[in-house]
Amino acid sequence: MSTEKDSMLRVRLTQRQSDELDAIIDELQAQMPEASVTTSSIARYALEKYVNDHIAKRDGTKIFIEVSTAGATDEDIKNLYDLISKLFDETKENYSPTVHYMVGEILEPVMMKMARLMKLKKPEVKASE
Repeated sequence: MSTEKDSMLRVRLTQRQSDELDAIIDELQAQMPEASVTTSSIARYALEKYVNDHIAKRDGTKIFIEVSTAGATDEDIKNLYDLISKLFDETKENYSPTVHYMVGEILEPVMMKMARLMKLKKPEVKASE
């Protein structure tokens, strides 16, 4: 089903990126069988998003933060999550709903990683209770 244009777009991808792209396409096709999701349609979307993000950064209409958690231990993530939870609660009590929302958007990736860690450890915790 892959077209020549799709193959050309994949030339610069690593195997891991190509595999991840296949997984994304499969997931999107399962959710929306009526949509024709291809490498080129995703590339077009990614290019639009890249340009829009670039404009938003330049104009200051969005804040972009990228933090690697690759070197963080489980304990680091837990401590970070505790700090984030306190900060998030404080913004709800002391700041506008907009500030509270923005803090949530900024901190969500760390909170999601923490949720995954807790889910992985839950059976272990229950067994020791």
